Amino acid sequence: MSRTRKSRAGQRILQGAREALAFARGEADVSKYRVHVPAEVDVKKVRKKLKLSQTEFASRFGIPAATLRDWEQHRRRPEGPARVLLMVIDKEPEAVIRALEMA
Repeated sequence: MSRTRKSRAGQRILQGAREALAFARGEADVSKYRVHVPAEVDVKKVRKKLKLSQTEFASRFGIPAATLRDWEQHRRRPEGPARVLLMVIDKEPEAVIRALEMA
């Protein structure tokens, strides 16, 4: 790899780190960022990762148990906001639990 190519790659990495830090500090212009919500979420995998039964998962996160069963058995798919919630539960379950306890 040429020195110029390494230099450009390094600059892009540093720029990405600066942007991430600004975002984390709340200093970034959020209008420049897009959110990607995947079309599919493996609901059963998310639940099993937390080692919860369907009933426990549904109760803890305010999801009707019948809806959770339908998602896991692929009779229905979680729509936009539900997919977002499931993604957050997958990545930061404690944050969701704290938020719901405060409600």
